Amino acid sequence: MTIHDYITAIRKQWIVMVMLTVLGAGAGYGVAQTMPDMYRSTASTYASTVNGETTSELVQGSTYVQNLVQSYAAMATSPYVLEPVIEDLDLEMSVKDLARSISADTPLNTVIVDISVASGDPQQARAIASAVTRSLAEAVADISPRGVEDAPTVQLTIISPASTPATPFSPDTKMIAGLGAGVGLLLGLAWAVTRELVDTRIRSPKDIEMVTDSPLLAEVGRGPRDRSLAQVIRTNPNGATAESFRGLCMSLAFADVDKPVSAVVVTSAMPGEGKSSVSVGLALSLAESMGRVILIDADLRKPSIAEYTGLDGSVGLTSVLLGGSTIADAVQPWGAPGLDVLTAGTIPPNPNQLLASDTMRATLAELKKRYDFVVIDTSPLIPVTDPLWLVHETDGAIVVSRNKKTKRPQLSKAMATLGSVGARVLGVVANDVKGHDRLTYYTESEKAPSRSAREGRVPAATAADDA
Repeated sequence: MTIHDYITAIRKQWIVMVMLTVLGAGAGYGVAQTMPDMYRSTASTYASTVNGETTSELVQGSTYVQNLVQSYAAMATSPYVLEPVIEDLDLEMSVKDLARSISADTPLNTVIVDISVASGDPQQARAIASAVTRSLAEAVADISPRGVEDAPTVQLTIISPASTPATPFSPDTKMIAGLGAGVGLLLGLAWAVTRELVDTRIRSPKDIEMVTDSPLLAEVGRGPRDRSLAQVIRTNPNGATAESFRGLCMSLAFADVDKPVSAVVVTSAMPGEGKSSVSVGLALSLAESMGRVILIDADLRKPSIAEYTGLDGSVGLTSVLLGGSTIADAVQPWGAPGLDVLTAGTIPPNPNQLLASDTMRATLAELKKRYDFVVIDTSPLIPVTDPLWLVHETDGAIVVSRNKKTKRPQLSKAMATLGSVGARVLGVVANDVKGHDRLTYYTESEKAPSRSAREGRVPAATAADDA
């Protein structure tokens, strides 16, 4: 993922991230409220030598004490110091438990020892801190070398006695709540990035470029859900949707300058991606400028062209292939001058065999002679292999992908399936694109169905309801 991908992921999931951050802060605050209050009392002592009359002796004594002060700090948690404290205060705890509540520090380059005691009782914290300080002073005096008149050479002087703390130092509610918010934010970031990595649905042309080198022929914007693409094009011939299909026609016109494209197979990776709607829209747009155009429903498993166009589907391609009808009897005019439709007809028990037959090849050859352009709507590529029998009889295949539905691995597999048989892929059509650039130029007329559309023969079907 690039930095732009990460930013996009964060923008998509910012609500989840905010919610997790707030929940994290709330959880941290709740945890802080369950923690017991702890109080800290601190006493400070000053280590010094008793003897020393000259400056030299004082300097030597100061250096000597400074070298020992770290040892004195370590003594503060030793049994030698704490056992008298437990006895004096009649504490019901072991030396080890008491040592956990005591910390001794020596500021850098000083001979000061700070004794701090933490306890849930502020009075007990002060009492223990005072007792530990006295016991440490006595212990230092006991173990120090003796000087004149058997006096200790080092002594600890209490310079700051312990006091009763007024407020607890723990729990730090603000810090814990902030930490919880930080954890929630990190979880939100992880969720956004993971979702972007796991969610392989195609959302932009860049996603299509990641899986195929085939060009993006057109982007068909998301239209109203209560009307099909055919209805939108017929009722708004100058709208954004119609213009998108005109752009698709132009892309096909320049696909091969030496050999103009005159027959295409329209397919998709999986069902529900809008291939039939795109086939109908392409046929309508081609009829504007290509002369005679025929739309063939070669999806003999789940045909839908008859339903979209409102034509009789009882007689169609299967009738021609089985010899029950001629091409002239089976085709029906629809939609625009010069546009004929050959519906699928009755669903056969052996569609694969019919599409792979010599009769099918002969039928396609005859139709290419009669018409200037042939559009063939076929089955999806991944579930069945039906389109592979037809693609070599045309100038190439158009693969339809639906935004936020088609997954990158599915599109990649569909392209690989076509490549495995040496089929020519003319390009990809991105269907159901939300917020397409063309929509900003056109009016909102496509969003509200007109009276003619509501009363028309074409059933209300969306761009992605086909098989």
